Amino acid sequence: MPRRWHGDPIRVARELWIGNGWRDTADAMSAVTSVLRVNQLLSQRADAILAPIDLTFARYEVLVVLYFNADGVPLSFLADVLKLHQASITNLVDKLEKQGYLERVKHPSDRRSTLARATRAGRARVRMAIKRLNAELFSQLGLTEADLRTLTDILGKLRGASGDAPVALEPGKEGGDASRADLPVAQSSA
Repeated sequence: MPRRWHGDPIRVARELWIGNGWRDTADAMSAVTSVLRVNQLLSQRADAILAPIDLTFARYEVLVVLYFNADGVPLSFLADVLKLHQASITNLVDKLEKQGYLERVKHPSDRRSTLARATRAGRARVRMAIKRLNAELFSQLGLTEADLRTLTDILGKLRGASGDAPVALEPGKEGGDASRADLPVAQSSA
């Protein structure tokens, strides 16, 4: 019979870590587990918000990149920006193409490469998705603007330590101006 856990399972796990002699990693384990759990919760919430418009958050992310890259991007660029395996990108692109939200087009200067480009229907769908997510998720997190900036800064440090792209820092700190942070935009070769 499983042991009953009362209260927050991450706090319980932290206490179990300490009780087993792993005090030196208990806080880090709690932080990682918390981030992964929040990822699951927010992913489920985002998918539920997007389900009525026949999208998942993963397909939405592909469409957002294409929305900001009207000329299209190579599939390898999508894999790199979204940190997904090439097979996962191909699967997402196949589904979005079947839905009529994107099209594959020949690269204008590289015969070996294919670009994914949002269709008019895909651009309209991503605008609808952004509107829904802004109203039902992004504006409903229960955190203040200061909390959100602090959280983003902390997660940026974690992303940087994990090998993700450098994160722009707030104005006045080493590295520059957060308002000028790079967006995932491909260079058009046309």
